[in-house]
Amino acid sequence: MAWRQSDCSLILGRVGSSAFERQLMNAAPLMYRSLLDLVRIMEGSSQDCGKCGPDLWNYAQQIRSSLLNELIRSELAEVGIKAENSTNESKR
Repeated sequence: MAWRQSDCSLILGRVGSSAFERQLMNAAPLMYRSLLDLVRIMEGSSQDCGKCGPDLWNYAQQIRSSLLNELIRSELAEVGIKAENSTNESKR
């Protein structure tokens, strides 16, 4: 998000990269993996309660979708392809 909005003083953009940016890029796969693990835990836990389980399952699916959409957008942006839905979403 910081790269897309270009409003973070820790992110230098395409010209160069700060130490923070390099650390963040190196840690990104681990952070992404941890978030997906959290989603899996939420999905598993949703089966333990008949009352709030369906809501927890739905929430986990929304998070999973959001994470995957953001990952896809980021990967497309790295190779210079603008995601189709990014302009539509910003208008909402």
